[in-house]
Amino acid sequence: MRVPQNWMAGSLTLAAIAALVAISSQLVLAQAELGPSSGPHGPGPSTALGPQEATSYLNFPIQRLKAVVPGLSGIKYDEHQEQLPIILNRVAQRIADVLPRLPDLISREDVYHFQSTADLGAPGGLAATQPWGRRYRYLLLRQHNPDGSITTVESRIDGAGRPVKDTAGLTALRVSGFYSQWLFFTADNQPEFHFRYLGQQEKGGRKTYAVAFAQEPEKVSDPAFFQANSKKVPFYFQGVLWVDEASFDIIELRTDLLAPLPQVQLRQFSTELTFRSVAIQGYNAVFWLPSEVDIQSDEGSGPSEESHRYSDYHLFHAQARIVDTP
Repeated sequence: MRVPQNWMAGSLTLAAIAALVAISSQLVLAQAELGPSSGPHGPGPSTALGPQEATSYLNFPIQRLKAVVPGLSGIKYDEHQEQLPIILNRVAQRIADVLPRLPDLISREDVYHFQSTADLGAPGGLAATQPWGRRYRYLLLRQHNPDGSITTVESRIDGAGRPVKDTAGLTALRVSGFYSQWLFFTADNQPEFHFRYLGQQEKGGRKTYAVAFAQEPEKVSDPAFFQANSKKVPFYFQGVLWVDEASFDIIELRTDLLAPLPQVQLRQFSTELTFRSVAIQGYNAVFWLPSEVDIQSDEGSGPSEESHRYSDYHLFHAQARIVDTP
């Protein structure tokens, strides 16, 4: 995959061993112009994907799919796929238009976590079930590279302006890198997925198209990896995206693992990401930026939930000083 994620998780010391987002804006723009025939846009005849025979929910009957993805409740289901290539092409064009204009941004991030430990003998025992919350400044920085590519880097700083470093332990953040998920759907990345048009649905007062997706492991050139101690395991995504019918911005995104990862005891990893329209003060543009992220995971010691809330987006100026830890 050409736009890999950078994920971090605490109790597993979990990391995606993939580069941060790096996209050639020229390549994205050129491929967006190829039109709807530039990739495989229809669901395949089988749900078996990859050497592990992982079953994707992409082709589930709609009622079963709604049970797996409750966010589809209220959808006006449409089994016909004629609109799918047009929707995907317009999404790719929208990404190609937005990415070069995206400025450096900073926002407030509030994080809340709760771990339900099934096994009190697991690391942390009862203490692991204690909820906790934190507040950060969330940075979204863009870098132009000599080769013409654009690198998008996400990070956090604390109240004193110090970078938040990756840590393990009970209060470690489980995941980062949410903003980059919309880049899964560039024209360059779309051929690595199967897609299925599901129909129309109202989300947050907006009319949307709902599209299910699943990575095809054999087509993914650069997968993300989970790392737990000395084990490094590739993982693949499936999910549903909701696209604004008027602007073709992605306004909501659900992702799940394509299959559990028993090698690192990862049974579940689901994210629900909601975007909202944000006008950046001092910058003549409106962007759809993360508003809420809800995570459900099970790393072998019981289910956990983590919520991230984003607010107060504004321009990040280079002269602002970030103090590193001594």
